Amino acid sequence: MLRKAVKILRDSLLENLGYPASLINLLHEDNGLNRHLVEHEKGIGAFEIVRWNDFGNLLTEDHFHRRRLSGWTRCPGSYQNYGSTSVVREDLLNLGTVIEQERWDCEIQDVHGFSASKSELKNFKSMDAMVMRNSEPMITPVTKEKFAENLRWDEIRIISREKTTDHFATWEWDGRVFLINSGGSHHFAAAKYIAKRLEIKVPLSGKYVMYGINQVAVASLRRDFDMFVMSWTTDHHLAFHKAMQNFEATYYWKALPRPYTEQCAIFLPKSEKRSAKVAQVMHEAGFQDLGKYLKALGCRLPSS
Repeated sequence: MLRKAVKILRDSLLENLGYPASLINLLHEDNGLNRHLVEHEKGIGAFEIVRWNDFGNLLTEDHFHRRRLSGWTRCPGSYQNYGSTSVVREDLLNLGTVIEQERWDCEIQDVHGFSASKSELKNFKSMDAMVMRNSEPMITPVTKEKFAENLRWDEIRIISREKTTDHFATWEWDGRVFLINSGGSHHFAAAKYIAKRLEIKVPLSGKYVMYGINQVAVASLRRDFDMFVMSWTTDHHLAFHKAMQNFEATYYWKALPRPYTEQCAIFLPKSEKRSAKVAQVMHEAGFQDLGKYLKALGCRLPSS
């Protein structure tokens, strides 16, 4: 009991002197707080792409929080001199980019996935694999007649309709072209399968949407904050908050896009000494630098 009391007093004195003892103790006791993003192998479903373009504007948040960072800071008069705070960040709202081309030309072999299908798209690494397992009669025999039969299918709206909401899309950190479709996935995949084997070119044309990350906005956030990825389970959230409260260091947090619902982004203002000290400790502990991660997401988009 005495030893515990002495430790609490010692940690309190250290924190008054600018040393985040509670946080360092927490990181030594629980390495589960340090949880990096894991990029899982994806199938051919557009829904599996992490929507980093929506990170600053998540649909799960109300309008008030979409351009704000919410957090905690030293606040004399509040409970233990620590109270809630928020800051407006327009760069968060502008983090995602969308570029649309009303007419974009490609070839059927350039398309690698769908947004909708009766098959479980996440279970397949290619369209060929899907149609070979679930729709073999559509590709047997491999003939021009079978190819034409598939291509005439009315639900392939990108071909059969002059006006359609079906379109192509790419997320720059993934790089693949997806057909955002309302139907016809198996017949489209079957036509692609046969066309490849018979060396038939199938030109396609339609609207093309390119989703990306605004690197100017990322640079703005990185200029003002150190950003880290952290586990955000209830236990980890409460333990981290308590450590930050003991140190009276400012931090902000923001939810991450799915599938990272049990993790969050921590924003530490570089202009505040105690927050900067926390950032140093987290860097040394190997926490993932979200700023660097977002900067590295960009890749070359398919040419038009």
